[in-house]
Amino acid sequence: DLSAWWQQLVIRKGEDYGITAGAAVIFAGGVVGRVVEVNAFTSRVELISSPNFRMAASFEGDIRPVVYQGVPQSGFGRPTGEVRDAPQDLVANTQDPLRLVSTRLGGTFPPGLMIGSVSWLEPGSTGIFQAGTVQLDKRLLSLQEVSVLIPLNPLNYDRDVP
Repeated sequence: DLSAWWQQLVIRKGEDYGITAGAAVIFAGGVVGRVVEVNAFTSRVELISSPNFRMAASFEGDIRPVVYQGVPQSGFGRPTGEVRDAPQDLVANTQDPLRLVSTRLGGTFPPGLMIGSVSWLEPGSTGIFQAGTVQLDKRLLSLQEVSVLIPLNPLNYDRDVP
């Protein structure tokens, strides 16, 4: 998708530092994205604002899972995403936005990392759940440093287990 080429970044760490595809990438403000390609000395990261990025999330203080997905961005304005499958009893407003955080579901991100804030929710397409726009941290537009989370005991599904 050439229209979203800026939804990725390249970091100067790769296989030489033990980075693997699928690893979580974070910064001081929370989630940045996920490693999608690893080379010897560099890695490509899909940003959280990309339409190709999706993850399990929850609202802070509520353990019920929701779905976060990046959305196509119009220019270089403040990055946004979308939350779906939010329970009907949740209420968000501009005075008291809900904080969307990572969950342990999916196995990539530890729980509690900030994703963004939601100022409004409306009935989704099915009418059963709610959906809304997620305002991401504006510092994502000017990242200088990120951290890649490398598991201490990575699971290797490709090896034969006796």
